[in-house]
Amino acid sequence: MKTRVPRLARNLAIATVAIVGLTGTVTAQTPIPDLTTPDSVVVNLLGYRARVPRGWTSRTPSSTSRLAQFIIAGSDSTNGAEVVVYFFGPAQGGNVEANLARWRGQFSTPDGSPISEHVTRDSSGMFPITIAEFRGTYRRGIGAGMADSVRTGQALVAAIAETPRGTMFIQLFGAEARVARERDPFVRFVKALR
Repeated sequence: MKTRVPRLARNLAIATVAIVGLTGTVTAQTPIPDLTTPDSVVVNLLGYRARVPRGWTSRTPSSTSRLAQFIIAGSDSTNGAEVVVYFFGPAQGGNVEANLARWRGQFSTPDGSPISEHVTRDSSGMFPITIAEFRGTYRRGIGAGMADSVRTGQALVAAIAETPRGTMFIQLFGAEARVARERDPFVRFVKALR
Protein backbone atom coordinates (compact mmCIF):
# COMPACT_ATOMS: atom_id res chain seq x y z
CA MET A 1 0.00 0.00 0.00
CA LYS A 2 1.30 3.42 -1.00
CA THR A 3 1.50 6.05 1.77
CA ARG A 4 0.40 9.53 0.72
CA VAL A 5 2.30 12.47 2.17
CA PRO A 6 0.01 15.47 2.59
CA ARG A 7 0.98 18.42 0.37
CA LEU A 8 1.72 20.72 3.35
CA ALA A 9 4.11 18.17 4.88
CA ARG A 10 5.83 17.68 1.52
CA ASN A 11 6.23 21.47 1.05
CA LEU A 12 7.59 21.83 4.59
CA ALA A 13 10.13 19.10 3.91
CA ILE A 14 11.27 20.89 0.74
CA ALA A 15 11.48 24.21 2.60
CA THR A 16 13.44 22.58 5.43
CA VAL A 17 15.96 21.13 2.98
CA ALA A 18 16.36 24.55 1.33
CA ILE A 19 16.79 26.30 4.69
CA VAL A 20 19.40 23.81 5.84
CA GLY A 21 21.44 24.72 2.75
CA LEU A 22 21.64 28.37 3.81
CA THR A 23 24.35 29.63 6.12
CA GLY A 24 23.31 30.84 9.56
CA THR A 25 20.64 29.88 12.02
CA VAL A 26 16.98 30.18 11.17
CA THR A 27 14.86 31.63 13.97
CA ALA A 28 11.37 33.09 14.19
CA GLN A 29 12.89 36.53 13.47
CA THR A 30 15.03 35.39 10.53
CA PRO A 31 13.78 36.51 7.08
CA ILE A 32 12.14 33.84 4.93
CA PRO A 33 14.48 32.39 2.27
CA ASP A 34 13.55 32.87 -1.38
CA LEU A 35 13.82 29.31 -2.61
CA THR A 36 14.22 30.34 -6.25
CA THR A 37 17.70 31.86 -5.80
CA PRO A 38 20.47 30.07 -3.89
CA ASP A 39 21.52 31.84 -0.68
CA SER A 40 19.18 34.80 -1.20
CA VAL A 41 16.87 35.91 1.57
CA VAL A 42 13.60 37.80 1.30
CA VAL A 43 12.36 39.78 4.27
CA ASN A 44 8.67 40.53 4.92
CA LEU A 45 8.02 44.06 6.26
CA LEU A 46 4.37 44.98 6.91
CA GLY A 47 3.41 42.51 4.21
CA TYR A 48 5.86 44.00 1.66
CA ARG A 49 8.80 41.89 0.56
CA ALA A 50 12.34 42.74 -0.53
CA ARG A 51 15.48 40.73 -1.19
CA VAL A 52 18.18 41.24 1.47
CA PRO A 53 21.58 42.19 -0.02
CA ARG A 54 24.47 39.76 0.40
CA GLY A 55 26.63 40.53 3.40
CA TRP A 56 23.74 41.70 5.59
CA THR A 57 23.42 39.42 8.61
CA SER A 58 20.01 39.27 10.25
CA ARG A 59 19.78 39.92 13.99
CA THR A 60 16.83 39.56 16.31
CA PRO A 61 15.29 43.05 16.61
CA SER A 62 16.28 44.62 19.92
CA SER A 63 12.92 46.37 20.48
CA THR A 64 9.28 46.06 19.45
CA SER A 65 9.58 49.18 17.28
CA ARG A 66 12.07 47.36 15.02
CA LEU A 67 10.67 45.14 12.27
CA ALA A 68 14.11 43.96 11.18
CA GLN A 69 17.74 44.52 12.02
CA PHE A 70 20.91 43.64 10.07
CA ILE A 71 24.64 43.89 10.77
CA ILE A 72 27.13 44.60 7.98
CA ALA A 73 30.53 43.52 9.26
CA GLY A 74 33.64 45.59 8.83
CA SER A 75 37.25 44.62 9.40
CA ASP A 76 36.78 45.58 13.06
CA SER A 77 34.04 46.89 15.36
CA THR A 78 34.64 50.54 14.39
CA ASN A 79 34.10 50.28 10.65
CA GLY A 80 30.99 48.16 10.27
CA ALA A 81 27.44 49.33 9.65
CA GLU A 82 23.91 48.45 10.67
CA VAL A 83 20.51 48.50 8.98
CA VAL A 84 17.38 48.90 11.08
CA VAL A 85 13.75 48.94 9.90
CA TYR A 86 11.53 50.87 12.32
CA PHE A 87 7.74 50.86 12.50
CA PHE A 88 6.02 52.69 15.33
CA GLY A 89 2.43 51.91 14.32
CA PRO A 90 -0.09 53.33 11.86
CA ALA A 91 0.08 57.16 11.72
CA GLN A 92 3.04 57.12 14.16
CA GLY A 93 6.65 58.26 13.90
CA GLY A 94 6.19 61.85 12.76
CA ASN A 95 6.10 63.37 9.31
CA VAL A 96 8.93 63.46 6.77
CA GLU A 97 10.12 67.00 7.57
CA ALA A 98 10.21 66.40 11.34
CA ASN A 99 12.34 63.28 10.86
CA LEU A 100 14.71 65.03 8.45
CA ALA A 101 15.16 67.85 10.99
CA ARG A 102 15.80 65.37 13.81
CA TRP A 103 18.39 63.39 11.83
CA ARG A 104 20.07 66.62 10.69
CA GLY A 105 20.27 67.68 14.35
CA GLN A 106 22.10 64.47 15.26
CA PHE A 107 25.06 65.42 13.01
CA SER A 108 27.72 68.08 13.42
CA THR A 109 31.13 69.06 12.03
CA PRO A 110 34.26 69.86 14.06
CA ASP A 111 34.36 73.46 12.82
CA GLY A 112 30.61 74.09 13.07
CA SER A 113 30.15 74.34 9.30
CA PRO A 114 26.98 72.92 7.72
CA ILE A 115 26.85 69.14 7.61
CA SER A 116 26.84 67.15 4.39
CA GLU A 117 23.19 66.49 3.55
CA HIS A 118 21.42 65.09 0.47
CA VAL A 119 17.66 64.45 0.24
CA THR A 120 15.84 62.76 -2.65
CA ARG A 121 12.16 61.99 -3.06
CA ASP A 122 10.84 59.17 -5.22
CA SER A 123 7.18 58.54 -5.99
CA SER A 124 7.69 56.21 -8.96
CA GLY A 125 7.06 53.02 -6.97
CA MET A 126 4.17 51.61 -4.96
CA PHE A 127 4.43 54.42 -2.37
CA PRO A 128 6.45 57.61 -1.79
CA ILE A 129 9.98 57.16 -0.49
CA THR A 130 12.22 59.93 0.85
CA ILE A 131 15.91 59.16 1.19
CA ALA A 132 18.15 61.42 3.29
CA GLU A 133 21.92 61.15 3.58
CA PHE A 134 24.08 62.78 6.26
CA ARG A 135 27.81 62.62 7.08
CA GLY A 136 29.96 63.91 9.93
CA THR A 137 30.04 63.48 13.69
CA TYR A 138 26.96 61.47 14.62
CA ARG A 139 25.18 61.57 17.96
CA ARG A 140 22.77 58.66 17.57
CA GLY A 141 19.70 58.24 19.73
CA ILE A 142 16.37 59.79 20.57
CA GLY A 143 16.05 63.49 19.76
CA ALA A 144 19.49 65.00 19.22
CA GLY A 145 21.16 61.78 20.37
CA MET A 146 22.84 60.63 23.55
CA ALA A 147 26.17 62.09 24.69
CA ASP A 148 27.80 58.66 24.99
CA SER A 149 26.86 57.76 21.40
CA VAL A 150 29.02 60.42 19.67
CA ARG A 151 31.11 58.98 16.82
CA THR A 152 33.21 60.86 14.25
CA GLY A 153 33.46 59.83 10.59
CA GLN A 154 29.93 58.45 10.47
CA ALA A 155 27.16 58.41 7.88
CA LEU A 156 23.42 57.81 7.88
CA VAL A 157 21.28 56.93 4.88
CA ALA A 158 17.67 56.99 6.07
CA ALA A 159 14.61 56.11 4.01
CA ILE A 160 11.04 57.02 4.87
CA ALA A 161 8.64 54.65 3.09
CA GLU A 162 5.09 56.03 3.32
CA THR A 163 3.11 52.84 2.74
CA PRO A 164 -0.68 52.47 2.96
CA ARG A 165 -0.06 50.16 5.95
CA GLY A 166 2.00 52.75 7.84
CA THR A 167 5.32 54.54 7.59
CA MET A 168 8.53 52.56 7.80
CA PHE A 169 11.81 54.25 8.70
CA ILE A 170 14.72 52.28 7.25
CA GLN A 171 18.21 53.33 8.29
CA LEU A 172 21.72 52.40 7.22
CA PHE A 173 24.31 53.87 9.59
CA GLY A 174 27.90 53.38 10.63
CA ALA A 175 31.43 54.20 9.51
CA GLU A 176 31.33 56.60 6.56
CA ALA A 177 33.37 54.41 4.18
CA ARG A 178 31.32 51.29 4.96
CA VAL A 179 28.02 53.13 4.56
CA ALA A 180 29.23 54.56 1.23
CA ARG A 181 29.91 51.00 -0.03
CA GLU A 182 26.46 49.80 1.10
CA ARG A 183 24.50 52.86 -0.08
CA ASP A 184 23.46 51.49 -3.49
CA PRO A 185 22.42 48.03 -2.22
CA PHE A 186 20.49 49.79 0.57
CA VAL A 187 18.63 52.06 -1.87
CA ARG A 188 17.82 49.06 -4.11
CA PHE A 189 16.54 47.17 -1.05
CA VAL A 190 14.22 50.03 -0.06
CA LYS A 191 12.93 50.68 -3.59
CA ALA A 192 12.35 46.95 -4.18
CA LEU A 193 9.69 46.70 -1.45
CA ARG A 194 6.62 45.20 -3.16
